[in-house]
Amino acid sequence: MAIEDERKARVRLTQEQLDRVCERHRRFMEGRPNGARANMPFFDLSGLDLSGRDLTGAHLSGAILRDANLSYCVLHQADLFGADLRSADMTGARLQRADLRGANVKGARLDGANMAEIDLRDASIAQRSADGEVKVIGFDPGAADMSGAVMAGANLTRAKLSGSVARATDFSGARLVGARLIRTDLRDSKLVNAQLDGADFSGSDLRGTDMTGASTEGAKLGDAIRSEADYERVQALLPGLTAAIAETEEPGAQRRSFDELYAMHIAWLKSAGKDGRQLNLAGLDLEGADLRGRVLTLALGAGARLRGARLDGAQFQSARLEGADLRSADLRGADLRGVRLDRAILIDAGLENANLGPLRIGADGRVLRSSLVRARLAGARLSAANLQDCDLSHADLTGVDLAGANLEGTGLAP
Repeated sequence: MAIEDERKARVRLTQEQLDRVCERHRRFMEGRPNGARANMPFFDLSGLDLSGRDLTGAHLSGAILRDANLSYCVLHQADLFGADLRSADMTGARLQRADLRGANVKGARLDGANMAEIDLRDASIAQRSADGEVKVIGFDPGAADMSGAVMAGANLTRAKLSGSVARATDFSGARLVGARLIRTDLRDSKLVNAQLDGADFSGSDLRGTDMTGASTEGAKLGDAIRSEADYERVQALLPGLTAAIAETEEPGAQRRSFDELYAMHIAWLKSAGKDGRQLNLAGLDLEGADLRGRVLTLALGAGARLRGARLDGAQFQSARLEGADLRSADLRGADLRGVRLDRAILIDAGLENANLGPLRIGADGRVLRSSLVRARLAGARLSAANLQDCDLSHADLTGVDLAGANLEGTGLAP
């Protein structure tokens, strides 16, 4: 279904239906039979009760959760891209590393919530083509809006809030250590007794903001707007600040460092480990990166961020990518023999003609099976893929296209 069609086709759940989805998600998380990941993009869940539920890694992009009760709900690494959370009760919720880009959190209560490393940036999804042209893909709900939200005492350590709107938001006593708030609208907000050490407020609008008692050691406040004179000055600096955001937080931020690491990895492979260095993708933000045809054999990458990356034809033999985010990634024709993708997120990924079969190593005929234990493959395309002997234990295969795929040894019906 096209994205625009999905936005129009809102599915409204009753509380009873939602409870069943949550129960199946719990079973999925525990690796028990009859479990399935919560997959509710663009669903209408307004006013429903999700308090205390564990929805770790749930897919809720574009969902309507207005006035919903999400108090003490666990939404660790959940996909809430563009979700409507206006006036929702999220008191004490756990949202570590959740994706809330473009979400509307106006008037929501987030007292004491744990939002460490949360992503609340502007929601444009961009990628660079081979010729350097920037193209926008996906739906774009605009800047994340937290206006009027209550985040008193919340943990926003290293949160990404650049470009968002947080007017009249209560951050009293909140922890924003190392947070990025470049060009964030914080007018009339309360940052009383907040921990702002190392936070970057470059170009942010702080007019009317109360920072009484806040700790600001190492914080970048020099280019922040605190008066009308500051406003005029920063307007002239906006192009540079916008470029700074693109260089530090968008998909191309680490391309140069990746190229250097990749060259070292090739040297490591060619010398059988004597020279160079084994590539480790963990910690790199490679969303939307163009890595087509790259040799990533034996690469490490637990939790790597490769959402929307172009990896068609890439070689991943015996790579370790446990828990990697490969949502909507293009892996057509990729060589994934012997790969470990346990708990990886491969929702809507393209794996047509990919080779996930066994990898034979050594003269003694030893075999490494590809492993996708508990991987999330909802909506993935695996037509004509080789899945021979692949371990798909407890994997979420909801809506997966397996037409013409080799399923020998997987336990799946052909």
